[in-house]
Amino acid sequence: RGRPQPKPRLRAHRLVRASGRAAAGAAQPAGTMAPFARNDKTILEIALPALVGGVLALVFTAYTYATLKREPTGKDVGRPLVDKYGAMIKDGAMAFLKEEYKWLSVFVVLLGGILCALFSVEDQHTKLDGVLTTFAFFLGAILSASAGWLGMMVATDGNTRTTAACAGKEVKDSQGKVTGGTGSLNDGLRVAFKAGSVMGFVVVGLGLVGCAGCFCILAMHQGLGKTESLQILAGFGFGASSIALFARVAGGIYTKAADVGADLVGKVEAGIDEDDPHNPAVIADNVGDNVGDVAGMGADLFESYVGSIIAAATLAKRDNEIALPFWLSACGVVAAMIGTMAVFTNE
Repeated sequence: RGRPQPKPRLRAHRLVRASGRAAAGAAQPAGTMAPFARNDKTILEIALPALVGGVLALVFTAYTYATLKREPTGKDVGRPLVDKYGAMIKDGAMAFLKEEYKWLSVFVVLLGGILCALFSVEDQHTKLDGVLTTFAFFLGAILSASAGWLGMMVATDGNTRTTAACAGKEVKDSQGKVTGGTGSLNDGLRVAFKAGSVMGFVVVGLGLVGCAGCFCILAMHQGLGKTESLQILAGFGFGASSIALFARVAGGIYTKAADVGADLVGKVEAGIDEDDPHNPAVIADNVGDNVGDVAGMGADLFESYVGSIIAAATLAKRDNEIALPFWLSACGVVAAMIGTMAVFTNE
């Protein structure tokens, strides 16, 4: 009488299923969880994808540069003047960067000494805060300058090869008159984009390897946790910013002065056509374009890239959030490699 009681067989079946799920969960090892399911990540779990992505970017850079060097030059297509003027521009760009980096190195050393003294006066985390911050600062400055230098060297080599690819070998009619060339827009675009991609992957590769590697070194130091290491890692971004600021501004001032000088002296006073190679200021103008728009831009992009990674990781509270910018950057390297192979034009 009263309410019907549940069947004993059904109740036993539910108990068996519940106990089976509990036993399976207890038997599952902790290491089999998904990468972002655990919050207690090790240093390598956070930074290793970025290190691998940075190495892949540098390897892809070396491969792309090797293929670029196999492209024909002006001499190969019967236009030796292209190589002659390209060598002038490259020599001028190298001379400017050497002089600029010489004075920048003095500034970086002085500023690094000031940072070391400031962070050594009061111990925030460890007694070596000043030394570690200065180390991160110097590393960021060196890699930022290297990104600009390497990118500009490849760009100056790519200038002549892009011209040779667009022009091609001369085509003459039956009377021996030059009527055109064998080059095409797609040939020039392919070579130019190849030279530009070297610059981009150098920035990404050095940025990821330097940023993730510096984070690993700091985090493995006794007395520093992940949060404290990210605070000191800000010195890495500050070093990159120091180089980017002066490289961008100095190159811009130089190229603008050369551009205005070429117009005033060449066209107004001497009556020389614009971009005529007989005007020395035209060579200086092209030198300025390379040191400002290539070397300066490379250092600027390096600073922005590592700065965004450091800022996003510093704002994070959990290990999963700290690892996210490093993991996304590594995924971006793979996506960029695939994208560079799909650039062409039918025009």
